[in-house]
Amino acid sequence: MIALTALLGCQQEAPAPAPEAEQVSWMMEHTDDWLEDRAWRRERLEEALWDPELPYARKRLSSYGLEVGGWDLLPEIDDRVEAVSQENLARPFEGEALRGEALPETAEAWRALGERAFWMMPMRRDGYAEWLVSRPDLWDAVGLEQDAEGNVRGLVRFRDARGVARVGITYALCHSSGGQAGAANRALDLGLARALYMEEHLDREPGVYAGWGAGRVDVTDDGVDDPLAIQDLWGVRWLSHLNNSGGVRHANPASLAVRFETQFIMGHGLEARPDRALVWALTLYILTIDRPTSEPALNSPGAEVFTERCAACHDPARGYSGGLVEAELLTSDPTAAFSPLRGTGAYKIPSLLGVGGGGPYLHDGSLADLDALLDSGHPFGDPVEGADKDHLKTFLKTL
Repeated sequence: MIALTALLGCQQEAPAPAPEAEQVSWMMEHTDDWLEDRAWRRERLEEALWDPELPYARKRLSSYGLEVGGWDLLPEIDDRVEAVSQENLARPFEGEALRGEALPETAEAWRALGERAFWMMPMRRDGYAEWLVSRPDLWDAVGLEQDAEGNVRGLVRFRDARGVARVGITYALCHSSGGQAGAANRALDLGLARALYMEEHLDREPGVYAGWGAGRVDVTDDGVDDPLAIQDLWGVRWLSHLNNSGGVRHANPASLAVRFETQFIMGHGLEARPDRALVWALTLYILTIDRPTSEPALNSPGAEVFTERCAACHDPARGYSGGLVEAELLTSDPTAAFSPLRGTGAYKIPSLLGVGGGGPYLHDGSLADLDALLDSGHPFGDPVEGADKDHLKTFLKTL
């Protein structure tokens, strides 16, 4: 476990990621390495998993990018998909390929493919999701959104490694509120969906799922109930680490690509691997998603309060994000920081881009709104009060 030395409670031990243009250029330069060089991908995994003793890291280090065997031998899954709607559930699966035979030739074309992958690439499958699509009467209750054509955002039909038609979950399920790519779907209640599945389909007790609440989900499978708030994806390119406990270092864009590929493999029960071109494209897209409008009020009284109270951790030069901070120094629940699978004893400092869009706030979603956040004394117990609080709230809503 990492020993963190706090600077005002914040540890900036990771260098700031490169600006967007440099990251995109880096990806274009290394596309062939990603697609064709197993040893290169292995090196990228090793530099991202800075603590190889974590069970999360050991699982991947024992299986990914090996010279012989491992996950590279898994079959590549069929990339044909189709949307989920009430109209198409009764008909046989047809599907359309996510990409053609030719690879994109420009950064713009890679990003366009990544956008398609964001909406339609099945990153994981779950029995409760397959049951849920057969119950349109529950869609509103659990926060599923439909587009103008009646398609459920974030759910697709696809064929698994055995050719069986299944239902998959895409990145858009949790991160496309109101149809805006990157916006956290804070009305999504996957805990309720799982609880109903347990009760109505499996005739079992709902367990801890009903207690998660909207906007929170636990995907760690570590035996500990520690649901985390669904986060906006704006500002991912600035993050020094890629999960809440900081177990995955954002060394370069390939750190995110490796994470996506291994998430996919685990999410499909170790039966198949994804099309690596789609993973690369998805990475480029997510690294370049921006909040629709963002004009920080840099000359306002709230900006001065932010500089004094917040900027030591949420560095404006890093997209209002930072490094790691020891969980036990914070006012929030440290449980997830000590996860048996990937606990480091720390939390990453997230980007505040889009923070004014609404709660819940903190990694565990325990604070409903900005008033609760500032009244709580986050991060170290010193509340923001009076005019400073009002000014700071106004400034945060401009990020």
